[in-house]
Amino acid sequence: MDEAMALVPSDVGQRLYDTPLVRVGSADDPEWEEMKRPEAVGHLFRTPKEWLPEAVSVVSYFAPFSDFVVEGNKRDAVDVGNGWLYARVEGQAFLTEVNRFLERWFRERGYRAVAPYASAGFRYVFEAGTNAEIADKSLSFTSNWSERHVAYICGLGTFSLSKGLITERGVSGRFGSVVTDAPLPVTKRRYTGLYDYCSMCGACVRNCPAQAISLEHGKSHHLCCSYFDTLREKYAPRFGCGKCQVNVPCERRIPKKG
Repeated sequence: MDEAMALVPSDVGQRLYDTPLVRVGSADDPEWEEMKRPEAVGHLFRTPKEWLPEAVSVVSYFAPFSDFVVEGNKRDAVDVGNGWLYARVEGQAFLTEVNRFLERWFRERGYRAVAPYASAGFRYVFEAGTNAEIADKSLSFTSNWSERHVAYICGLGTFSLSKGLITERGVSGRFGSVVTDAPLPVTKRRYTGLYDYCSMCGACVRNCPAQAISLEHGKSHHLCCSYFDTLREKYAPRFGCGKCQVNVPCERRIPKKG
């Protein structure tokens, strides 16, 4: 964190991320087509071979948030920590550059590569009908490349009640990926179900200031995003929340069940 970005002087020099976890999926994995199901990502989702016809491998990584980010967001039940705000905006911009770096890294070694999230072809929609580039106006809260679902297929972890992805280093962090025709060793998934790592303890339900999560129905994207809009106004030009990812058993690890 440099001086020009810092909200307070004590934030200068703080790290946003710890060492990443990296896993590799096969571009031929049948799970990619499953992501087109309405209950998954939806028909807008593009498989690796739709991004890169010659695709062989998908590299997915999880960048765990540093203690500066996580601990700062645990101090108040509602107010968002400075580190979390940095990580959500400047930190995501950094990961987008990491994705582009990975593209260049593979290309310099003679392979084709594309990082969908960082590409001009990436499309997303929040509330139905809000993206003029999406022909289907009935779609909501979806995109043509979901980093969390990609990470699930590549073996990084499984989903939580709050719709985050629980990895060996927990749920607090962000994801990135690149599709390539480089033949890489594929990671064997250590799970079979979407929620294998979630203990369904309800901590994220209690933590959510928007009351957008329930044990019965999981997370309401509509309620979450409506609350998020108020945070964009409060913390502009930054935004963030993350209360469902801190002060929970899956914050930094796979929680124990039972």
